[in-house]
Amino acid sequence: MNRFIASFAKLLLAILIAGGTLATDLHAQSDEITVNVPFAFIVGTHTIAPGTYRFSLMSSEFLLSVVNTKTGDKQIFDVRPELQNTPHARGRLIFRKSADRPTLCEIHFSRTETFSELIESSCLGSTETGRSTTSANAAGVGQP
Repeated sequence: MNRFIASFAKLLLAILIAGGTLATDLHAQSDEITVNVPFAFIVGTHTIAPGTYRFSLMSSEFLLSVVNTKTGDKQIFDVRPELQNTPHARGRLIFRKSADRPTLCEIHFSRTETFSELIESSCLGSTETGRSTTSANAAGVGQP
């Protein structure tokens, strides 16, 4: 009986260790999306050319990294986390139409209860209907 309990305890410990590692990997993946954006867009005060970009939160939930997957160019932007009612199965970008180019306003990472709103953008203080004029899904629009 003692042998059974010892074996069960070792098995349980192994499952907990493996499960903890898997949970960490899943969390890291949910804070990153790669999207092919087929049009030029504005982030903060920067105009970004069309292309495939990896959007991810840095070590802080207040910093967004935007990496061009072709060139490796990286830009960092200030964001603020906001709660959303329903987590989305896929990540998505929310743009607001502006006179010049679409402006990136929000980054929704998959399966999270929050989204990231760009601080430098002209989106702050806009209404929900004004923010949701254009969106690109991480697994949709132009995804390679």
